[in-house]
Amino acid sequence: MTRSEAKVGIVGCIVFALAYPSAVASSLLIAPLMAFTALIMLPLWPHSWRDVRWPWASIPLALFLAWVGISFLWSPHDDPQQIPKTVLGIPLYILFAVRVGMLEGRWRSRVEAMLIFTVFALGLFLFAETLTGGSGTASFKTTVEGVNYARHSDLMIDVNRSLGHAAAPLVLLAGPAVFLAWYKGGPLIGIVLGLLTLVAAFSFETQVNAAAYVIAAIAAGLALRFPRPMLAVTFGGIAGAVVTMPLIVPGILNSLPPSVVESIPLSWAWRLEIWAFASELIYQAPWFGHGLDASRPLSATIEVAGRELEGLPLHPHNSALQIWLETGLVGALLLGGALVALGEQLSLNKFIGRIQCAAIVWVAVSYAVLLIFSYGAWQEWHQGAVALAASAVFFLRAKNSA
Repeated sequence: MTRSEAKVGIVGCIVFALAYPSAVASSLLIAPLMAFTALIMLPLWPHSWRDVRWPWASIPLALFLAWVGISFLWSPHDDPQQIPKTVLGIPLYILFAVRVGMLEGRWRSRVEAMLIFTVFALGLFLFAETLTGGSGTASFKTTVEGVNYARHSDLMIDVNRSLGHAAAPLVLLAGPAVFLAWYKGGPLIGIVLGLLTLVAAFSFETQVNAAAYVIAAIAAGLALRFPRPMLAVTFGGIAGAVVTMPLIVPGILNSLPPSVVESIPLSWAWRLEIWAFASELIYQAPWFGHGLDASRPLSATIEVAGRELEGLPLHPHNSALQIWLETGLVGALLLGGALVALGEQLSLNKFIGRIQCAAIVWVAVSYAVLLIFSYGAWQEWHQGAVALAASAVFFLRAKNSA
């Protein structure tokens, strides 16, 4: 065991241990934790990089990140802080996942144990909050944070939003953690982890977590039966969704009967109107987009069910639409190309086994659902959560893999 491996193992254990309180605190602390620890693990000597075999999928990804940074030049948003968060943050999250995921021996076992602990602890916390109606989080917000709410319903909206954010990393991590527990001979632990995540996903009025869990479970089940075809279909399908989203969304919205729109909850109707408003903005600058973070200043007031609401609250709540809106066709094609290339390389990798295929599909599908139906493309906290889940996926690799 080298000093470098010991350092990576210690850092990995610390990060997975701190991921639990970070997720409990709305998950926003995951990103700086991941970036800082990735810098600690960064190889400093040139010879450390000589034997690195860069996948060719990294080329379109690097071009996409470069284009994201360049697009700020014509953005109406005047705060450039998102550039380092995205352009530097994503490579650091990838570095963390690869360095920790390639551990072997005792340190790998220790990090695996810490991963199971984090998922178990987070699942139990969210289960307790489900049973008590979020009383722990509500007490923290009113007593420690000292926030005064005019109505109890306002408090519960904030509580459910916080707990829904905490459940998202749990959904991402649950698949690899369940497979890892099963792989290590603990099927009962895997079943408990899956059930705890199921309860959390259907709680806190965050329907996107439930959708991510159900769709990811179905896709992972298919991957167990058809491992390599599902890898290609998953990444190809996500790439296709990114490239075609502004073409299919308006058609879907226009085909919905008025009676359906009137019968759905206000939050869903608002989401549909946000997507329609974002689609209109996309067609105003389809080639290069409006620039990084342009979603923030481009908002306007729209009418939803007789109420005046914000047309673009921070982002379109659909990452594919946001990528088109801010980086245009160029950005969508570069990201789509990176996804297709990654899917091809994974499906052709003979060392990836059936269980690891299923774990990859779980993480990819659950993340895609979260991004397409709710979260913004540049929110770094869920990028860090994906890196944690990717680390767990690496642990499922075959013993003879390179």
